[in-house]
Amino acid sequence: MIEHILLATDGSRPAKQAAEFAASLALRFRAKVTVFHAYTSAPAYLGEPNYSRAFYQTLDEAKALVEDAAGHLHDMGIVEVATEVIEGPAINALLGVAETRKPDIIVIGARGLSTWQGLLMGSVSLSVTQRAECPVLVVK
Repeated sequence: MIEHILLATDGSRPAKQAAEFAASLALRFRAKVTVFHAYTSAPAYLGEPNYSRAFYQTLDEAKALVEDAAGHLHDMGIVEVATEVIEGPAINALLGVAETRKPDIIVIGARGLSTWQGLLMGSVSLSVTQRAECPVLVVK
């Protein structure tokens, strides 16, 4: 039985497809969905006030991304939706949230906004499938 779905998103097209799939699972099982995004903070060498401005802009963009995804899930009929935004490398942050929140399944897009390293399967989704303690559904 699926009671809690952890949906990882970066705003990419595959992440949006993963959200659609997560919504169908959540509706079928009446599951809670936690929408997750990890962001990288601004480099400290920017100096003030540029660092603070870039940091809050990045954090605000990350929050807006998960809130947009959560709103879309609500519009699709998902009753219980939470959001989680964490600063840090996506793989470590996602695995940390999964360890803490104990979802029944992680849903992630096959390829996101990462670099060339994940040509066929994104580097984040590949690492999560290898290291997560719960099932991982990779949506293409």
